[in-house]
Amino acid sequence: KHHPDKGGDPEKFKEITRAYEVLSDADKRSKYDRFGEEGLEDGGGPGDPSDIFESLFGGGGRRGGGGGARRRQKTKDVVQPLKVTLEQMYNGATKKMAITRSVIDKKKGIQECRQCDGRGVRIEVVRMGPMIQQMQSQCGACGGNGKSFQTKTEREVLEVHIQKGSPDNHKVTFREMADEHPDADAGDVVFVLKQQEHSVFKRKGADLFIERKISLVEALCGFTFELTHLDGRKLLVKTSPGEIVKPMAQGFDPLAPQENKTDWEVMENCDCPSIDNVAQADTTDIDTLKKACETQLKRKGLDVGCFVVDERRAYFKQCTREEALAAKKSKKGSTMYVVSDPEAKASFRMMKAVKDEGMPTYKNPFVHGNLFLILTIEFPETLTPEIQQKIRGLLPPPLNTPKWKESDEGVEIHTVADIDPVQSYNSNKVNMSAGGEAYDDDDDDEGGGGRGPGGGGVQCHQQ
Repeated sequence: KHHPDKGGDPEKFKEITRAYEVLSDADKRSKYDRFGEEGLEDGGGPGDPSDIFESLFGGGGRRGGGGGARRRQKTKDVVQPLKVTLEQMYNGATKKMAITRSVIDKKKGIQECRQCDGRGVRIEVVRMGPMIQQMQSQCGACGGNGKSFQTKTEREVLEVHIQKGSPDNHKVTFREMADEHPDADAGDVVFVLKQQEHSVFKRKGADLFIERKISLVEALCGFTFELTHLDGRKLLVKTSPGEIVKPMAQGFDPLAPQENKTDWEVMENCDCPSIDNVAQADTTDIDTLKKACETQLKRKGLDVGCFVVDERRAYFKQCTREEALAAKKSKKGSTMYVVSDPEAKASFRMMKAVKDEGMPTYKNPFVHGNLFLILTIEFPETLTPEIQQKIRGLLPPPLNTPKWKESDEGVEIHTVADIDPVQSYNSNKVNMSAGGEAYDDDDDDEGGGGRGPGGGGVQCHQQ
C-alpha cells in the first residue's frame, strides 16, 4: 500500500525497502545491531570525538572506517567456594577439582541455519489483495542465533594451586573453562578459598594468634611452653630472664576487625587561624563533621588533619597534626579537633609475641608475620596470711598505703566481696524507675493539687 505507484508515500516506501535490505543481509544486520544507522553509512559509526576514554579503552571501534569491534560477550562464570585448612594456607598445597561443562561438539561443527540462512529471523511476505505486508519473526530452528550447533558434556580435572600465605576469600581463576557457545567467549571457572577455623591458631592478615593460660607464678617468674607449628616444627616458647607478663589492657581486642576510623583530640577554646580553610560546613554536629572528613573530603583528595567548630559552623584545615599544634591559638568559643597521635596508644596495644613465626606473606612467602600470645593469667583462689606476708616481703611496696587506722574514731571497715554487676543492676532496676507513685501526697483538698473536678491543674512557682 506504500508503493508510490499505488498512491503511497515515497519516503515511507524507501524506509520499508531499506529495512528489508538490512534484515535480509547478515552483514548489514550485524553492523546495524552493533553501530546503528551510522554504522551502515560509515562502516563503523562515528563515536563521540570528545570521549577520549572511549577511544583508549576499547570503545573506539565506532569511528569511521569500522576499526575495532565490540568486545565479545562471555558465557556465565562459574564461582565455586573451596574449603582449605590453615595448614594448607601456611605450607601451600594443590587440590584437584573435577568440573563438568558444556562444550561445542567439534565433530559436528557449527553450521549456518538452513531455515533462516544464518540471519536469525524469518521474513514472510503476505499478500492481502492489492497490499503486500512483510512480517518478521525469530527463527525457531536456531533460536535467533543464525547458527546450528550441538553441545556435549565434558568432564575435566583442574589443579587448584594454593600458594603459601593465600588470604581468606582469595580467588584462583581458570580462564575460559566455563560453558562454550559459538557467539561468545567461554567464561571463567573461579575457586574462592574459604579458610577453615583452626583449633589452636587464629589468623589476622599475616599474623597468627594463640591463646594460653599461665599461672601467677609464671607471669612473675617466667614461663616455657611447647607449641607444634602449622608446618610440624616443635617450638619451645619462653620469656626472657627477669621478664614479667602483665595482663592485657581492658577494652583491647587484637582479633577485632581493623577499623579505619580516625580518632580526634579535642581542644577547647582554641583555633589555628594561620592555616587556610579548605572547606566549611554550616553544621556543628561533631559526628557529621568527623564522617565528612573520612568520606566526602577524602574522596575530593583533601586530607583533613584538623577542623574548628564555633557557634555557627565548622572550618576544615588540610594539615598535619604537628602543623595544627604549632599554629594553635587561644580563641574563646571555638573548639579544635586535631587528629590524634597514632602512636599514643602503642604501649596500650603491646603484646608478647614470637617474631617472624606468623603466616608467610602472599606476595613474598619468605617474609612472615608474627605469632602473638593472648595470655590469661590465672590467680590462686586464696592464700594463707603467712604466704601473703612472705610474698609481700619479696615484691615491691604497695601503691595504696592508708593514713587512717582501723581503730580511729569514725572509720568504718568494709571487706570486698565478689558480686556480679549485671545481676546487681537487674535486681535494683524495679526500684530505679521514674514516676514517684510511691510518695504521692494523699491530701487532695489542700495545696491546690487540682486532681478533682474543677481543679486548675498543676501550677509551679519559682520562689
